[in-house]
Amino acid sequence: DVNGGMSKKFYEYKKMVWANQLSYKFNIANDHHFDALVGYEIDDQYRDYLSGYATNFATADKDEISNGMKTESVGGSSTRTRMVSYLTRVNYDYKNKYYLGGSFRTDGSSRLHKDSRWGSFWSVSAAWRMIEEEFMNPAKGWLTDLKIRASYGVNGTLPSDYFGYMGLSSLTNGYLEQPGIIQSQIKNTDLKWETNYNLNLGLDFSLFNRINATLEYYTRTTKNLLMDRPISMTTGFGSYLMNIGEVKNKGVELEISSTNIKTKDFSWNTTFNISHNKNEIVTLDGMQTEIISGTQIRKVGKSYRTFSMIEFAGINPETGAPQFYTNDLDENGNYIKEITEKYSEANAIVLDKHAEPNVIGGLSNTLRYKWFDLNFMFSYQFGGYSYDNWAQKTEHGGNDLEANIPTYYRDSWKQPGDITKYELFIESPDVAMNKSTTTRRLHSSDFIRLKTLTFGITLPQVWTQKIGVNNVRVYASANNLWTWAAYDYYDPEAVSGGSAIWGTPPLKTVTFGLSVNF
Repeated sequence: DVNGGMSKKFYEYKKMVWANQLSYKFNIANDHHFDALVGYEIDDQYRDYLSGYATNFATADKDEISNGMKTESVGGSSTRTRMVSYLTRVNYDYKNKYYLGGSFRTDGSSRLHKDSRWGSFWSVSAAWRMIEEEFMNPAKGWLTDLKIRASYGVNGTLPSDYFGYMGLSSLTNGYLEQPGIIQSQIKNTDLKWETNYNLNLGLDFSLFNRINATLEYYTRTTKNLLMDRPISMTTGFGSYLMNIGEVKNKGVELEISSTNIKTKDFSWNTTFNISHNKNEIVTLDGMQTEIISGTQIRKVGKSYRTFSMIEFAGINPETGAPQFYTNDLDENGNYIKEITEKYSEANAIVLDKHAEPNVIGGLSNTLRYKWFDLNFMFSYQFGGYSYDNWAQKTEHGGNDLEANIPTYYRDSWKQPGDITKYELFIESPDVAMNKSTTTRRLHSSDFIRLKTLTFGITLPQVWTQKIGVNNVRVYASANNLWTWAAYDYYDPEAVSGGSAIWGTPPLKTVTFGLSVNF
């Protein structure tokens, strides 16, 4: 507009938490120790949003929406959610050797219908500090701690939508700017808590007062799984939030920390951790055994984030055109690996690749010498995959000369005989790959990253105390300085749910600091 336009937006967020707890600790005969707690909590959250846009202003210095001669749009929304909780917990131990614990809580949430908004959850735990037993005395010279523990419990997960169970309607401009109402959400009063059943077994031990280790095995079974179920488009909707399935996770975690060297002037400590998790969809609603969700499939017997798409067959070395496997089925149910250049003739298949990594972990080291200290930590993951959704905006070939062009197109097909992954770069919609969902965009998400690096100098107290200062430390710290990635065109940690798009990668930062304590 020649006289300018202006928009204003107003956000307000209020949260009120009211928590009341009563705890009581007591001992019986100095050997029996009890710790009990009861509580009541309220969580009330309110969000308000208001926006307006106007044009045709007489002057630029009167920045109020009302000073615009034409109001282009006005919008707003408000949401409110509440949860009430009643809880109790009891812990007991005998001579700090045998431990028992239990908890119970009931939660009610406004996100669910009144007939199903209350959920009851509980847990029990036990532990045995074996090192305190007399029969362990012969091993105490090298085994300085030993404890086994177990727990089992149930907790709940709410729908992310505040009004997911309601049938909702929305106002529109209708026809010729006359108001109208359309249905925006299907009613589902049967929506309820997603419940998680957790089993955890653990072993803690220490060797020579130098090596500490924790080993855990767990299973997590999620029932009444909250998921969008596809429905007939004749309803006006593509999916419907329901409790429709069961997923099981199981895995192991190991953490080891050690004091490698410890002298008067020098010390070196290391911490290493590694974990493995595997999940599987056990059931889906009724007779349904699979649900397509973009580039992924929810299929009974498969990982929750298993990929499903058309299989890329490379570039035709004679013409530079992309090729795909048809993957039709023969009479025995096996895929026929015929090659076609027509994307419409290819069929998507369920791949043996998933978004969840098989292994994740980290390694950190801390070294100190007199006044100096150095700490560095690596993180890593292996075994998962991610889909490059950015490619749909960039892999136009030469068909959209105004679009960003990926650097890997430098290796595109140029002449007969070229063996490459990237098609002929010409202006032709028949060659462009931006609308082709294929395995060419599916990449390993393996990486190793130098997560943190810190170097510091702490001045001796015999110096600093002369000027009335207890401690002075100067340090420099850096984050994400170095990364090795199996596929480095986008950051492996800028991936959400197996999809790489819009994610913000971890920033490389360098910080210098001075810490003074009096």
